[in-house]
Amino acid sequence: MTDILFNGVGWTDIALTLNRVAVGMFFMFSGYHKLFNAQRHRMLVNELMALHIPAVRINQWWVPTIEFTAGGAVFIGLLAPLAALGLLVIILVAGATSGRQRIKAYKPIDEADRIDDWLYLPETLYAFMLIMVISAGAGPYSLDAAILGQIDKPGALGF
Repeated sequence: MTDILFNGVGWTDIALTLNRVAVGMFFMFSGYHKLFNAQRHRMLVNELMALHIPAVRINQWWVPTIEFTAGGAVFIGLLAPLAALGLLVIILVAGATSGRQRIKAYKPIDEADRIDDWLYLPETLYAFMLIMVISAGAGPYSLDAAILGQIDKPGALGF
């Protein structure tokens, strides 16, 4: 019992896999809707223009394409740390632009409330989830693990 209190219940591989699958699904679905749903795409364009994001003509397609493709890669665990890094850049920009606007609208009453508001943003949560994938990799239940398993076999690379 003491071991559980200090070290947790274990099953870290399952927890990391659930984290990877959840954050990958979020970005995959988000990017898909921004690419293929006219109303969601228009909302994205309007937000990019309102936030004065440069190169809206490029970013209106580039950002959701990265969200969709990198989100799918994180979801299935294919080059997951690299895909998560690309998504981390997007989510950090989103936090610094639209997140900052939402924090202003919350009207924090002091610095502790401002920190609380930043921690309340979904962008912050997704950033931490992506950092976990970047740090821990895709884990044993992924395409990365399957590929590495094949590469590690003797003679797999012809040597």
